[in-house]
Amino acid sequence: MAKKPKLSEQRLVLEKISWQQLEALLMEMGTDRTARFTFDRGRLELMTPLEEHDRCHRLIESLILVLAEVMKLPVEGYKALTLKRPDLGIAVEPDTGYYIQHEQQIHGKVAIDLALDPPPDLVLDVSLSQSTLDRLSLYARLDVPEVWRYVSQPGDDFLKGQLHIYRLDQQHYSHVTHGLAFPFLPAGRILQFIDESDALGLMTALRSLRAWLQEISI
Repeated sequence: MAKKPKLSEQRLVLEKISWQQLEALLMEMGTDRTARFTFDRGRLELMTPLEEHDRCHRLIESLILVLAEVMKLPVEGYKALTLKRPDLGIAVEPDTGYYIQHEQQIHGKVAIDLALDPPPDLVLDVSLSQSTLDRLSLYARLDVPEVWRYVSQPGDDFLKGQLHIYRLDQQHYSHVTHGLAFPFLPAGRILQFIDESDALGLMTALRSLRAWLQEISI
């Protein structure tokens, strides 16, 4: 019997979309939508994530929240946050934008306005299919200091992907082994956490993470 083809994330690209049309779409579709928006000067991509996409996101978020708890760091996370700069004609929605160093500046805010508020200190961007737009360059133009990008493929091995940490340096990202928000944490340890979650279960992976943090005296 032939194998069923793997499902892929659906991506729809619309051309010659004005900023006013973008804003109208965002308002019409509301905050409960599943589609994620990426907009770059007239080109709009709408991506509908698969269940695997959301599972990757939830696993990495679990790791981030445990790190913040152990380090006693305040953290504010905004899921599917719409980061917009109408003056630049760009908008992008990461899986989650996290405020850590600047948490006090946005504490309690329901919405983020980049005309008034700083960009997230860290964004998580999961990709199970390649975007038609260069999302990383959009984050750079929005002055996001750190991006965690998890790249994989849909299917049974979606938790066997790669985790890349990018740090902003003079409007361009450098691919680094350790980030800014958690400088003691190598990308390889994040992948280990994902592997353990897949093989042993989330709770076992969280216990292993806590034990590792004790070993390195965090």
